[in-house]
Amino acid sequence: MKAQLIITHPSSAHFDEVAAISLVLAVHANTEFRIERREPAPAELDDPDVWVIDTGDRHEPEKRNFDHHQDTDCPAAFVLVADYLGLLETMSVMPWWHFKDSVDRIGPVKSSVKYHAGDDLVNRNPVEIWLTATFASEPQASLSLLKAFGAHIIEDARKLKRQIDFWKTSPRLVIAGVPAMIGETRESAGLEEFRRLDKNPPDIVISLDRRDNGWRLFRYEGTPVDFSLISDRPEIAFAHKSGFMAKTRERLPIDDLINLVSKAVTGS
Repeated sequence: MKAQLIITHPSSAHFDEVAAISLVLAVHANTEFRIERREPAPAELDDPDVWVIDTGDRHEPEKRNFDHHQDTDCPAAFVLVADYLGLLETMSVMPWWHFKDSVDRIGPVKSSVKYHAGDDLVNRNPVEIWLTATFASEPQASLSLLKAFGAHIIEDARKLKRQIDFWKTSPRLVIAGVPAMIGETRESAGLEEFRRLDKNPPDIVISLDRRDNGWRLFRYEGTPVDFSLISDRPEIAFAHKSGFMAKTRERLPIDDLINLVSKAVTGS
């Protein structure tokens, strides 16, 4: 069977097309591909069997053309490809997703300001620099590496989305006036992303202790809660001196747990 052709732009490579191509390779894991870094011919832009990514001045998913440079409002190529592959909802939960889209469209400096990153240095990742440079110099030899990268970020996103969905369905309550949430899980992944997406995120999160049999009590910065205030309680196995976290010795009943946590609320 003839290998499918992927065309992307020549010169230096960027995260945008590398990520887009990685998604294509991972989703079509049993398909053989060849890649050419050059501008596409008109006939290739009209051929749906040719993938044209981040070049060509066309966004035509039905013809597998995924460029965004012709429209400033068009998302980066990896976003367009993810949408075509049915991965957009899953992939967009990744904390880097919207930032990297912005970097490709308006640049790292403006994006750092937009996302309050502090400095465009956050975009200078040595692994990314190595990966894009490797792809630029040896595109065909890099395909197995890109396929592995694509499979990794897809699975990573799927796991994160499952965790976010778990937190979305976790019981919500108010403890001494402070919004809280209880999740019967030892896994804390997805909490930051969940809070960023939630309109009214909880200030206290109670989950199962990852190492022992009790509960893990956690509060976010700026919350009127100080768990060091209950450090001497017999139910507490450990309370951080800064007050952001504590652990109970046992898995207390919910009513007892709420009463305990309420004693750490400072009310200020």
